[in-house]
Amino acid sequence: MYKRQVLAKEFKTFAQLIELLERRGVATDPTTVDCLRRESYYAVINGYKGPFLDKNAAQSSSDDVFREGTSFKNIYDLFLFDRELRQLTFSYLARAEAVLKNAVVYSFCNEYRSADAYLNRSNYVASRDLLVPKAFRGNKGYQHSKNLAELLNLLNDKVSNEQRMRPFVRHYLNKYGAVPLWVLQNDLTFGNISHFYQLQKRGVQNAACKLVSQTANRNQRLEPVMLLRVIQVLSGFRNICAHDERLYCAVVRGARFSDMCSLLCRVLPDDETKAMLDELGRLVGSYRGLIAQDVLYSVFKEMNIRV
Repeated sequence: MYKRQVLAKEFKTFAQLIELLERRGVATDPTTVDCLRRESYYAVINGYKGPFLDKNAAQSSSDDVFREGTSFKNIYDLFLFDRELRQLTFSYLARAEAVLKNAVVYSFCNEYRSADAYLNRSNYVASRDLLVPKAFRGNKGYQHSKNLAELLNLLNDKVSNEQRMRPFVRHYLNKYGAVPLWVLQNDLTFGNISHFYQLQKRGVQNAACKLVSQTANRNQRLEPVMLLRVIQVLSGFRNICAHDERLYCAVVRGARFSDMCSLLCRVLPDDETKAMLDELGRLVGSYRGLIAQDVLYSVFKEMNIRV
């Protein structure tokens, strides 16, 4: 029987990690160990070393080679900047998530008044009419069958599985005998709503588009395929923020940070998007003296923004 070769790196103590950093040319100080007690070495160094690496020297070395003068604090400051960027971004993505969830659920419930209409397969789009992104090159029939089966299983499970049922769902089920979608919506993830919207008939999708535009006070018409992209991209960025992943250089379905901001403008009114951009400007300003200008430039380039 073939035995897979294990190449995992050995565990290192804080002292060994500091020694490794210094051997690679990264300056440390007495505060470094305090940071490593709070944060994962892997998350800080492997996540944010990119702008500090000497790309030319690395070509002739099997190990990371950092630019001369790099300190742990330099890398840690970029890590902290990205954390604050995630926190700022998440607060606005959460607002957009609420708007989009409500628009999709309201539009469906307004079309299908039965409390359990979302469990009825006939209330979903036929495979030939499945809404897909413009770049989709897969099999629509397979995608429709797979996504619809998974969605119906998930929705049925949420209102029938006693062990996993949320208390408010159980209360509504016991009191009224059925759980409407507008009650269940708070138990649905952004990703669930993405699949749910994609599987709707065009009438429901058009109604959701109109409601989103009205909420954002936009006069321009929002097409169903664009709303699908909005939901999918914002959902992806929301998960990055929620799971503490690197944001500044994230790419979701081809969209970078600046693209995500543009899509947020489709969902939130001007005063909220302006407030976000103002907060972003203040955040960048607070790190200008902490992060070297060339590093900030590379970060902005990854975000595809000019500040």
